[in-house]
Amino acid sequence: SAPANGTLVISYVGYQTQEVPVSGNVRVVLGEDSEMLEEVVVTALGLTREKKTLGYGVSSFSGDEISNAQRVNPMEALQGKVAGLEVSSAPNPGGTQNVSIRGYSSFGNNQPLYVVDGVPITNAQNRSGSDLNSQADFGSGINALNPNDIENITVLKGSAASALYGSRAAQGVIMITTKSGKNTNGKLNIAYDGGVTVQQIGRLPSEQKMFGQGWSGDRELPENGNWGARFDGKDRVWGNIVNNSQQLKPYVYLKNRIRDFYDFGVGYNNAISFTGGTDLTQFHTSISQSSIDGPIPTDNDSYDRYTIATNGSHKANKLMISTSVNFSHEKNKVSPTGQDNSIYRSLNEIATDISIVDLKDRNNIFNNVDNYFTPYGMNPYHMLDIKEAVQSKYKFFGKLQFDYDIVDNLKLTYRFGGDYESSIADTHFDAIVFTPGSPNDGSSNASPGSYEQVRRERVQVNHDVMLNYNNRFGDFSLNALAGVNTNEQSYNRIGGSISSIDIPGFYDFTNSLSPSTATQESNKYRLWGLYVNADLGYRDYLYLTLTARNDHSSTLPEDNNSYFYPSAMVSFIATDFLHSKDIDTGILDFAKFRLSYGRTGKDAGLYAVYDRLLAAEITTPGYPSVDNISFPLGGVNAYTVSNTAGNINLEPELTDEFEIGADLAFFDHRIGVEFSYYNKMTKGLIATLPIDPTTGYTAQVANLGDVRNSGVELMLNFVPIKTSDFQWDLSWNFTKNNNMVKSLDTPEVFLGGFGGIGIYAVEGKSIGQYKSQKALTVEIDDVAHTIVDGKGNPQPTPEEEYLGKDINEKFRMGLTNVFTYKGFSLGATFDFRSGGHIFSYTKDYMHWVGSGPETVYNDRNPFLIPNSVIANPDGTYSENTIPVDPTGLETFYSNGGFNYTDHAVLDRSYIKLRNVSLAYELPKNIAAKLKVNNIRASVTASNILLWTPKENMYIDPEVTTFGNNIASRFGEFGTNPPYQTYVFGLNVTF
Repeated sequence: SAPANGTLVISYVGYQTQEVPVSGNVRVVLGEDSEMLEEVVVTALGLTREKKTLGYGVSSFSGDEISNAQRVNPMEALQGKVAGLEVSSAPNPGGTQNVSIRGYSSFGNNQPLYVVDGVPITNAQNRSGSDLNSQADFGSGINALNPNDIENITVLKGSAASALYGSRAAQGVIMITTKSGKNTNGKLNIAYDGGVTVQQIGRLPSEQKMFGQGWSGDRELPENGNWGARFDGKDRVWGNIVNNSQQLKPYVYLKNRIRDFYDFGVGYNNAISFTGGTDLTQFHTSISQSSIDGPIPTDNDSYDRYTIATNGSHKANKLMISTSVNFSHEKNKVSPTGQDNSIYRSLNEIATDISIVDLKDRNNIFNNVDNYFTPYGMNPYHMLDIKEAVQSKYKFFGKLQFDYDIVDNLKLTYRFGGDYESSIADTHFDAIVFTPGSPNDGSSNASPGSYEQVRRERVQVNHDVMLNYNNRFGDFSLNALAGVNTNEQSYNRIGGSISSIDIPGFYDFTNSLSPSTATQESNKYRLWGLYVNADLGYRDYLYLTLTARNDHSSTLPEDNNSYFYPSAMVSFIATDFLHSKDIDTGILDFAKFRLSYGRTGKDAGLYAVYDRLLAAEITTPGYPSVDNISFPLGGVNAYTVSNTAGNINLEPELTDEFEIGADLAFFDHRIGVEFSYYNKMTKGLIATLPIDPTTGYTAQVANLGDVRNSGVELMLNFVPIKTSDFQWDLSWNFTKNNNMVKSLDTPEVFLGGFGGIGIYAVEGKSIGQYKSQKALTVEIDDVAHTIVDGKGNPQPTPEEEYLGKDINEKFRMGLTNVFTYKGFSLGATFDFRSGGHIFSYTKDYMHWVGSGPETVYNDRNPFLIPNSVIANPDGTYSENTIPVDPTGLETFYSNGGFNYTDHAVLDRSYIKLRNVSLAYELPKNIAAKLKVNNIRASVTASNILLWTPKENMYIDPEVTTFGNNIASRFGEFGTNPPYQTYVFGLNVTF
């Protein structure tokens, strides 16, 4: 700017403003403003603090880093970039992201608390079906947030960092701050963000290429397995005889037959925002749309989201009024997974010599339900039409905040926050009816159909009243806070279902040959707490922070529902101390050492303290869901006390965590190092304990055990090359967490899985131990020998045993490189995980149908189990001479082959290329000629590379169908394969 006095005022963010006289040739070098360059982060309760003053490790990311990743869910942008943070992607658009911080410290929910603009939001997962059947993941609450609306994300990892949030923050906190208004001197700034998304299918299982359709070693045309004869390349008939005709094709392995089934998914996203304001009034408003139709044919894996977000503030004398509101509508269509005629299972059970895309034309008489080549499966294209899961969800959350300056340095704040979401989920499975006398008449796939609708409503209301005092006293500074918080959450669910569909395509509870059934659930939770926080600084290089919070929870016994947790943190900026003593630090630009201790609590689940009445049920022999008789019965209603006994001695889980660390910078900030060591102990973990039925109950919720997590986190930032036009930025992070169940009041706690295999907590071992039957062995002459039966097959152990495998990784690393040259930037993030295990039903099922690569051992010729023996009646063992029957290999491999169930528990290690992005920003002078402030174009590719150990040729090791708590770490049960995503983006600001 050029004032009237004939001087130029030159300024730039982060540098000292200079005034120079106007002349014909002016050269000005701006000096760095150290005060402006101090990094400010958002911490608990939405408070901002200088990062250097914090006594704990914190990771913060700008909104540009989030939006440039071009992902639907903002948490996906953090994958591979934060030490101590694990983010697992869902395989379907709009699915749930599983997030954990510093290991697993609970037997149930291990998700962090999500806080937007200082207010907690609901992030519960919605899904239909069960873990094993018709499971559809509709996503969680954080999906409702448009990534382009985010100003920054801060990850609070330690107990000291999250203690002010109380029991909701026992697993860490994800702090999200949305974009706010700015003083633009009354000018309106407009920004547009748009993109086109293309998706294709990612990893598919490897298959054996030697044997085709058949069973017991022979070509059996009605079969859908791969237990037939060896491929010979000859033209052979296949399928049913229809109208005296039969199909003919070469008997060869067909490469990419499953991949060819999938299409290219296409999506669009558009967002426009308006920002403006003056010194007193500021606002930011955005409208966005995002839609994606994934690679599954039709729109069975589609996601649509519309959001309106606004953030405004107004200053009136001593009163500041601010608001932040987000409204969204989401619609998911999900292809259900599991063992009951899911699309992906249908694809994997089709013999590898049969072209799947040729089944698409259902006007072809050979492809309809009557004449489909096998009665043991369904045409996947038919399944696309008759099985569907759809959810429509509205979510409204935000805050209204009043800040009043009572006197200088003393401020009173009241913040009201709310989150309301309402959803309707519809799932249907149309009737399957065969024409009498047709080839498939009598198939077990015949079904009367079913329809279910579930309505969910979640409400969360949060109040905070805070008094904040900030002042300096000579060499000392003080920032003190005292407040009270109340939080109330309610959940209502009502559902109805019918077990038959009379009129095809009409989904209504009246359209049934039998009466509809209804279910209902309603619960409410309250918590209130008092908290204080004091930050004391000395000469701007030594800081002490003390916090304390006391909560009262409605889920704990009425006379003992209060619990207290403190924290203390010290931050020492050594370089500032040395500079105050006029000591030259040389190549060391910054050095901070930090020490913290914190406690967080976690209350119990709902209604675990007192006995409850439930609708009565008469148990009869047989499968309970079919034969049990529920009241009301014959006009008589009845209730009974729950089989789970209440526990009036229940106490909260308490986590004590110690953390020590250092933040260093060298060579003019070209090298940065952040190191943390933490050790946290969680006591009184809550789980359901089986008890003696003679008590009148079968279980009780109790405090059962203690778990310790300890580990190191290391972050290295390095600028190897930096010139006027080119810069190379490198960021590497490393995480190692050690988990151990230190004590347990019961032999084991079941955490997840299903009948025959699961994960457990066991004293003295890391949490999540796999347990199932194994091949029975005996040690002879210090060598383990497999005991086989009379058919040469391994015998299972009489009881389930621990496999020596668990869900925990050994370590994790992430590597991000960013290269910038003038207006160009190229970045890539690799994510590496070593160790841990996952159960794969996909592998287990492919062993049943004979398509797994391992099923061609010895070219399916007779073989002996290595080192196998037969048990003699006298208790001795003889060398086995009975080969495995080549006509019964489907039984051998479906039972687990050489290792029984153990064979489907795979190494979870991987290397992923999470994200590659190439962007170009138009020079400012060219943009100005186009009458815009900025134009940026980009192309981003996600999850395009995946490496796994040789034993895992089947799945992406991050997938799951078991929810989003610790049970999700068990594995997958026929989940859909992952997607590769490519986004072509455009950003324009006016």
